[in-house]
Amino acid sequence: MNIASIDTGTNTILLLIATPVGSNLIQKLTEIHNMPRLGEDVAKSGIIKEEKIKELCRIYNEYKAVCNEYKVTKIIACGTNVFRIAKNTPEVIRIVKSETGIDLKIISGEEEAESSFLGATADFDKNQNIAVIDIGGGSTEITCKNNNNLLFRKSFTTGVVTLREKFVNKDSLSKSNLDELSDFCNHYFSELENVRGMSDFSISIAGTPTTLFSLYNGYTEFKGELIHKHQLSIKNIDEVVSGFIDLPFKEYGKYGKIITGREDLMGAGAIILKTVLNKLGLDGTTISITGLRYGIILNYLAQNPESSQT
Repeated sequence: MNIASIDTGTNTILLLIATPVGSNLIQKLTEIHNMPRLGEDVAKSGIIKEEKIKELCRIYNEYKAVCNEYKVTKIIACGTNVFRIAKNTPEVIRIVKSETGIDLKIISGEEEAESSFLGATADFDKNQNIAVIDIGGGSTEITCKNNNNLLFRKSFTTGVVTLREKFVNKDSLSKSNLDELSDFCNHYFSELENVRGMSDFSISIAGTPTTLFSLYNGYTEFKGELIHKHQLSIKNIDEVVSGFIDLPFKEYGKYGKIITGREDLMGAGAIILKTVLNKLGLDGTTISITGLRYGIILNYLAQNPESSQT
């Protein structure tokens, strides 16, 4: 049985097609990434733009065609923070169903954090205190667990797109932008000081940590096998960010396609990650290339065990 998950976020729309391997593992068959930035200006207007809805439907139909090629029997499409805050979400859901036939389910911040943890830790030893950091376009989920023992979980309603729109210049990242981002994040994530020292280590997922790691190591394109389970320190983050200051976004092409579509988001993402690590009392993080889209399928299989036997 082949299953597809579509992680529909503020910045990206990610497709994973996988097949069950046993009761709690899946094997990836293919993945496709798009970055339409559905959440552009939603924090201010409260509305997902018409052109973004059209792009969402176009991408969904593209993904549906791929699912047909892989003989997918179940498509699970989930929407995250942009849909939780947009006033026209019910209309978007209706249009998506009408134009693509796909049911878009909006998940809560708590559900997102739980599925992200499940996906991120799929091939890690869970017999230790783990903090999973999921930095998205419109929200940031932090979950600390030891096996099934929940230590802390919260979805913070800010992410790389919302902070970029609030603090970063149109054409480049300045030192003053970084200072404002740091001040904001230091206050906004202050609650994490209550769980400082609680985690043995952290796992970070999504585009911010994978891109920062790639840039630090000179990768010009995504190399999952060289990223997964490798370490990124705060010192590494600082070194990468120092190269961004006052560099026009249009010149980020020198880094290769690894950063395409994220040029103006990297400063905000780096500061969020650095701040969260500092608050948790950690000097670095382990990168995972899995996450919510994997957790969505694993969660479905856990709730429908018969599906893993077919």
